[in-house]
Order: sequence, then C-alpha cells, then structure tokens
Amino acid sequence: MSKNILIVEESLRDLKAHWFEYIKTISTAAESDDWQVDVACHLNVADEIKNKLNVFPIFSHAYYLDSNQKQLPGWRYYGFLLHSVRCLKVLFPFLKQQSCYDEIFVPTVLVHHLIAWWAISTFHPHSPKHITLFFVTNPGVWDRETKQVIFPKSSRLQGLLLQGFKKLIEQGKVTFAVETKGAKREFEELTGLPFQLLPHPVPEFDFTPTLCKPIKFACYGFARYEKGSDLLKYAIARLLCQHTDFDAKFSIQWVESFTLPDGSLCQLDKDFCNLPQLEIIDRPLISPDYQSLLQATGCMVLPYRNSSYYARVSRVAIEAVCLGIPVIYTKGGWLEDTLVEFGAGIGIEDENSDELIEAIILMLTNFNDYRQQAIFKQAEAKQYFSGQNFCQMLLKESHSKDQYFQVSQIRSSSV
Repeated sequence: MSKNILIVEESLRDLKAHWFEYIKTISTAAESDDWQVDVACHLNVADEIKNKLNVFPIFSHAYYLDSNQKQLPGWRYYGFLLHSVRCLKVLFPFLKQQSCYDEIFVPTVLVHHLIAWWAISTFHPHSPKHITLFFVTNPGVWDRETKQVIFPKSSRLQGLLLQGFKKLIEQGKVTFAVETKGAKREFEELTGLPFQLLPHPVPEFDFTPTLCKPIKFACYGFARYEKGSDLLKYAIARLLCQHTDFDAKFSIQWVESFTLPDGSLCQLDKDFCNLPQLEIIDRPLISPDYQSLLQATGCMVLPYRNSSYYARVSRVAIEAVCLGIPVIYTKGGWLEDTLVEFGAGIGIEDENSDELIEAIILMLTNFNDYRQQAIFKQAEAKQYFSGQNFCQMLLKESHSKDQYFQVSQIRSSSV
C-alpha cells in the first residue's frame, strides 16, 4: 500500500534559490519508491512549479521571502512567536482536511517555526505518524581569528525551544536533521538531543563534462559576499593583469550587485566585463542552460567564506563532485570535508585572494591529475548525494528513538 509524505516549504514560490530543484529531486525519488508526495508551498507559487509538483499553495508569509520587508516594531523580540502563530493558522486547518500523513518533511526550519511544529506534533488530531524537522542554518557563529565556533546569546532561545521536543523524539514522533557534520556537532552540543545527518540530494545528470580547451574555471550561483564573490572578482582581475597570456577561461554568474560589510557596493565595472577570457552570466539559470554550462566546466571555484559556509552546504560543490569536476575551495569547513571525502581539488585559506590566485595557476598546471582524482571518487559521490539515498535515510521505518538513547548514553558517559 502506498504511503504519503507532505513536504512543507513556505518559501517555495518561484525558480529562484534552490528550493524547487531540491524538492523536485526528493519528490521524484520518493515517487519512484511508491510514495504519494504532496507539497505545501507559498500562495503565489509559479506555474512552472505547479506543473511539476503536486502543490497546495497555502502560505502567505515566508520568513526568508519576507526578510527584506519592513517589520513591525519589536519583531526582533517576538517575531519567532508571531511567525509560528501564522504557520499554525494555515497548517492546522489544512492538515484537518487531509488524511493522516505517514511523514511530514520540513526542509527549512528556523526558530520561527518551532512552536508551530511542537503544537502540531502534540495536539493536532491528524498529527502525522512522523515529522522530520530539517535545519539548514547552524546555531553557532564562526570566529575567524580563533577558527572556532561560538554560541551567541540568541542561540539560547533556540536551544530551549528545541529541548521542548525531547519527549517527542524519545517517542520516535519527531526527528531533527541537518546536512553537515559541523551543524550536527553544534546542535547536539547546544541541546543534548540527537540530530540525524542527511545528504543534500541532487539529480543524476545524463551527461559527463567535456574536456574543452582552454580549461574553463567557473563559479555559478548568485554573487554574494558570503560566497566570496568579491574575492573571486579581485583574483581574476589581478591574475589576468599579471598573466595576460593565461591560457584559460572564466565563467561567473553575477545577476546583481551586493553590499559589502563597509556599506559599499560590489559591482562589475566595464573594464572587468570586457576581459577577453571572461564570460559573465547576468541572469538566473534554468536547468537546461545550467547543465550546458556544467558540461563545459573544467574546474569549479568556490572561495566561500567560513563565516557563512563553515557548516553549510553548497549545491554547486555537490554537483561538481558528482560530475567529477575538481574544485578550488575554502579550507576549514564543510567544503573541505566534502572535497576530501568525495572529490578532489585545492584548498585555500579563508578570505585569501593571494592563495586563490596561486590555486588557479596550480590547477591549470596540474589539471589532468586533479581531474583524474575527481573522476575516481565520482561514483561514491553520486551514490551518497542521490535522491534515492536521501529518501532511504529519511523514510526508513525506525527513526530517532534508538538514536536518541545512543546519543544520551554517549553524553552521560562523557560527564
């Protein structure tokens, strides 16, 4: 008999960001295993998404989508409560209209959602058999000087709210999950509760990258400060100024300018855009265009800042290791963990444009060696980050009850 799963993502509205591709990958894998998949999403969901997923447009508020709007006075202090109330007002009647789901998966959980999900898990008459609350942001803050994680005062509230789920976790009704080892360590230290590690699923591509000459160095995804886009822009300009005969191409996606910490605007100037070795992609990419670019990519360049990406995944990096593409990456966080285990490339120190330039030169010089290393690990990467593997881990019969006692025993034995 077919089982049913509800994926709840209030921010699923259009094709921007990663939500659509992420949920589509999970939905396709679950359906292939005979699960009925429903998706609760934003009221203004795009027609392209309606055509691909079985959606229920119910959310008029979405924390990520609304974050740039002017908030009510005091939002900083009571916003987490108000947003949970908004979620409850939508989800409670919606779930009453549905048959009891076997699984609810919530892929982007913040402190603003916790009270709502605790109430649904505890009181709703159609409470699902199991809920997986998935956290993509970690509670700690990366200290660049000490290269350690510190917990800000704001994390205390999140810790207290999470501890309110202890009984539900013991009963096997709720599972907390994350997608990086760093986030798992932080959450378990903060709460004393177990967090399951799940992969970030990507679809399997039906092509292999074509080795083109000259080699193309690429960085895809919207340009952002946290992604080190300013560092990459500076490194490319300096490298091509110092080595005018540099035998490689660069392809970067830069849809809009962004603000630096000092308030200045990081934008592309005319001289930079006119560099003959440089291709600027100034639009959001749809799947066919993106796949075409990946197919021609020799090396991915991801100088992401650890202040944002120490315990956070990069979908582009995962796609690179699954395609056997070597990567230039920042050392000290999730990127390094992933590339060491599943890929190949060159690590650089956090926010170091000099090392970035050196790494690009070294990669070009020894490209064939790095490419062979990446291809050697490709099969393992494809299996781990597949939608099928994700669903097998998410939808397994026994969830966190045994895991809870294992973690509890580990913690008590270390005291």
